[in-house]
Amino acid sequence: MDDDKRNAIAIFKYGLIAPVLSGNVKVQMEYFRQIAKKEYNVPFIGLRKYKSRTFKSWLRRYRRNGFDALMPKKRIDKGLSRKIDDRLACRIREMVDKYPTMSCAGIYRILVAQGNIRTNGITEGTLRNYIKVNALKEKSTPMPRKKFEKEHLNDLWIADCMHGPYIKCDFKKRKTFLIASIDDFTRMLTARGWFFNENSICLEIVIKEAIRRFGMPHALYCDNGSLFSTSHLQLTCARLGIALIHSKPYDSPSRGKIERFFRTVRQKFLSSLDLTEIYDIKQLNERFERWLEKEYHKHFHYGIGTTPMDRFIHALKNTKIKRLTEQELDMAFQITIYRKVKNDSTVSINNILYECSPEFIGKKVQIRYPSDKPEDMTIYEDDIPVEKLKTINIHENASVPAWGIRFSKEEDNDD
Repeated sequence: MDDDKRNAIAIFKYGLIAPVLSGNVKVQMEYFRQIAKKEYNVPFIGLRKYKSRTFKSWLRRYRRNGFDALMPKKRIDKGLSRKIDDRLACRIREMVDKYPTMSCAGIYRILVAQGNIRTNGITEGTLRNYIKVNALKEKSTPMPRKKFEKEHLNDLWIADCMHGPYIKCDFKKRKTFLIASIDDFTRMLTARGWFFNENSICLEIVIKEAIRRFGMPHALYCDNGSLFSTSHLQLTCARLGIALIHSKPYDSPSRGKIERFFRTVRQKFLSSLDLTEIYDIKQLNERFERWLEKEYHKHFHYGIGTTPMDRFIHALKNTKIKRLTEQELDMAFQITIYRKVKNDSTVSINNILYECSPEFIGKKVQIRYPSDKPEDMTIYEDDIPVEKLKTINIHENASVPAWGIRFSKEEDNDD
């Protein structure tokens, strides 16, 4: 407890014994019994009740040693924890030295997993305070930053994923995720979509739709999370000529524009949303689109001095938008796999059988498909599509005469 808090508590105590010191009380113990019946809001402590002998001890200490005697005593073991023994303290220091950049929460989880801390033992806050008081972690110097803004529409999209609320769907609660990107110049939300999963397919859906709406960005800026670090995304950006830029680990301020937008989503969209009325992800996306259209994109943005929609419309006059056809988009986001065609002219992909022409039997073929359209399987040779696969229909194939099947003589005689 710091000196200001100790001083405030001492003033509170002095206020209760002051009538006795000034001689305005005839019977001292009667006065103490009366005030002992009340409950007091003690500074930095909260509501407390005291016994009459407590007030008497305050008076005695004040007369002997003055005002300072009313202050709470400083802990002689300041900087030490009553719950952290020497063995655990040594283990904590070892962990901090071994993982200097790891957060206190991460160190706490490892110590719990290793059995050094019981789940009903010390809390994460106790560990954090111990590390702070004993200065086990060096304070990182603030990273110098400068306010920046790109000059044109689609120069830079900043992307990230926000963990959203739980909604009740199919009689169970499911967590939602908002995957989005914001245009650095206009602050228009280019890519956006709520999902029940946080994976590359969901990311592809929103990025493809954003390119359809706004055209091609020159650069995509995102964090180092697994969602944005896949080889598929890197290959896709390379095919489209988009510079994929990752921020430094744990450097969320560098993505401040999208982080600030997520705060707006929580404060202005989710706070006004009645989640009991949302029963599927489609409805959540519809509500979100209406909010973007009527509120966010048409609301004055102090960072740009106008609304995102007005700046976007004005930017269209000075910006050449690069558009792609649906086929070009699908080809850019294609996933490539290799399979050997079996003797029955089939290949198995994700436990689903597809069939092709008999000419590919025994050959290893290259198959490509857009990740958001797994049913669109195509065989490629020398980067040229040669045949589209179709799912096998065994009942349809049974009605077609098949070669290699012979009937026995006994069956022929029966006929």
